[in-house]
Amino acid sequence: MEQNQLYTAMRFYFLYVDRYVFGAGWVFPDSHLPYAMVRYILRGSAEFVVDGRSFLVHEGQVVYLPDGCRLGCHTMDQTFEFYSIRFKSATQLGAEDLLRDHFHIRLVNDCAGDTSILSYFDQVYRSATSQNPGKAFRVRGNLELIIAWLVEDTPFTHRYDLLLNRLPQQDPRIGALVDYIVDHPTEQFTTESLCRTANLSPSSLRRLFKRYTGKSPGAFIQDLRLMVAARRLLVTDARISDIVYEVGFEDPNYFSRMFRRNFGASPQEYRRNAQ
Repeated sequence: MEQNQLYTAMRFYFLYVDRYVFGAGWVFPDSHLPYAMVRYILRGSAEFVVDGRSFLVHEGQVVYLPDGCRLGCHTMDQTFEFYSIRFKSATQLGAEDLLRDHFHIRLVNDCAGDTSILSYFDQVYRSATSQNPGKAFRVRGNLELIIAWLVEDTPFTHRYDLLLNRLPQQDPRIGALVDYIVDHPTEQFTTESLCRTANLSPSSLRRLFKRYTGKSPGAFIQDLRLMVAARRLLVTDARISDIVYEVGFEDPNYFSRMFRRNFGASPQEYRRNAQ
């Protein structure tokens, strides 16, 4: 099996980016992260505690924080400045974090004079905060370049080969369908419309889609809509009830239950904690 089949099966959904500056005494209390994060340390140093392991991070390093980990940190200098990008994986292999568990991405990565990685963070930040009509493509492209840099900076091991053997052969029909769903997350899909788009029977669609993404079509679409809602909670002041209907949910109570299951907090708590 070709190695690039692993990459084409993976999808990442951008949530939020910001540039933070904190002074002496700043503390981020131990918390569960309902998404993955990458941080580029621009200035200063801090202690990060990730799932009970302590790391001293400093200027010129990139920190990868896996989805679902527990994070606590506090600054060690008078000024601590960093970029922080939040994202979710739209595909999965069981309950595992592909980047951490199979690509073995290090939690703390030295840039060693490589200025390209900082430019990717700059581009994500500038694009996300611009009015450029192509901003979504620039954000997505540079986020994937950051992930590619992290993957390429980490030696592969025998577990990578085991992962390749567990992944299915790429099916271009499912790949094209996944791309369409990711680009149109709030469209009202039906089994019939999905089958028609992929030119597959319902049984073949369910079987191949689950093999390709680790989820059923319905679960994939619902999780994607929750990610869209999470982003809107972060970047807009829209009422939660309006967001619920905008992203395709009909029952606000059901939306809240599913949101808490995926992000570990209610929509209100998620927005408040981010602020």
